[in-house]
Amino acid sequence: MKLTRLLNRKIGKADILLLFVCFSSTTVFSQDVRHYTLDELIHSAYMNYPYAGQLDLTKKQNDESVKSINTTWLPQVSVLGKTTYQSEVTAISIPASLEQKMGFSIAGGDKFQYQGQVGVSQLIYDGGMTKTQKEITNINNDIQENQIKSSMLQVEDNINSLFEVILINKEQTKIINFQQRDLEMRKQDISYAIQNGISLKTDMQEIDADLIQLKQQKTSLCMQLCQYFVQLSSFTQQHIDTTAVLDFPQLTYIADNNYTSRPDYQIFGQQIKSSDFQMKKLNQEILPQVSMFADGYYGRPGLNAMDYSTHLSGIVGVSFSWNVSSLYDNTHKKKLVNINRDFVKNNQSIYEINMDKQIENLKIDLLKNKDLMNSDDNILTIRSNVKDVAAIQLKNGSITLTDYLIKLNDVSQAMINKSIHKIELSMDDAKMRTLLNKNN
Repeated sequence: MKLTRLLNRKIGKADILLLFVCFSSTTVFSQDVRHYTLDELIHSAYMNYPYAGQLDLTKKQNDESVKSINTTWLPQVSVLGKTTYQSEVTAISIPASLEQKMGFSIAGGDKFQYQGQVGVSQLIYDGGMTKTQKEITNINNDIQENQIKSSMLQVEDNINSLFEVILINKEQTKIINFQQRDLEMRKQDISYAIQNGISLKTDMQEIDADLIQLKQQKTSLCMQLCQYFVQLSSFTQQHIDTTAVLDFPQLTYIADNNYTSRPDYQIFGQQIKSSDFQMKKLNQEILPQVSMFADGYYGRPGLNAMDYSTHLSGIVGVSFSWNVSSLYDNTHKKKLVNINRDFVKNNQSIYEINMDKQIENLKIDLLKNKDLMNSDDNILTIRSNVKDVAAIQLKNGSITLTDYLIKLNDVSQAMINKSIHKIELSMDDAKMRTLLNKNN
């Protein structure tokens, strides 16, 4: 979700409260602080984000579709009624002497005719078309479900990114606090040095300007933090304010790089399976269908066109239908199915290349951050010692304030580098779990 969309939407009471907490005092009682793990936030998103509701709707939709297909095997009943008045009817003229000699008479038909019909038919053979159609419907449902799960996996990835930037943001805020405290102590040293004529008053002004800049940076970080928590609350569908503590994720070091459980990867196999059933359906389309039927009539005339008395009549039998025209383009349709299958396999190969590349890049990043962490403590110790010596030199007037600020910035940079490397190492591990779909 784009940040601008979140910022442009109507601000609610929860957002106003979030902004208030952001600018209020950072001191809170320990019992009021909520702790969240990355796994808890991901689980909350899977339970509460609207995609979960879509999965339920998809299942209900598939159930109804299958039930609808099953009705093909139910008896098909039709009712027809008609009444007509004809200007003339079929009649045969026979001499009266012949009627007497033969012992029967043929009366003329009635111009007013009516008839009711009830027809029942039962499919007894369709070449397996109904079963194949149900299989295709189920596969399409599985594809739709995996598309939704794939979108949910993207939400999980977004939560990973937000978790990482929030941890980094809070570490940056801690370092700004460290710089503020250090500069406040330097103000005392500079004030003493000014009184002794060692430093100029402009040094005090320079420290004040740096403190103002640090305050601005802290305000900017605080606003960013509010934005991050708005997004995190949106993905998890629960209110999380800026006082929340995100517990550092534990390293798991996943050795298995199998990503075949990813929903977007499984779609390829389901599409290929769907192509197989489509090919089977094309073979079944050229087969004849056989049904039993029974038709009942009431009215006049009945099946005997010469009997104009109102009576019941009926017919039963077996019908045979064969759509011969399906042979015309059957071969071309099969070729299209094979081409579509090849497209799917080609896209699967591209997907596998991209996934292998992402996994290898994450592995390299994990090794990089792990190696950098081994030297972060040494760098920080050295930078801190140099800064402490520079603080004494500044107090004695042997170095300028500018020289000292360089040393202070070096320490701050070493501190933030150590924090970032530690955070990135854990988050690369978390991203690997998401990439391999290990959280589901």
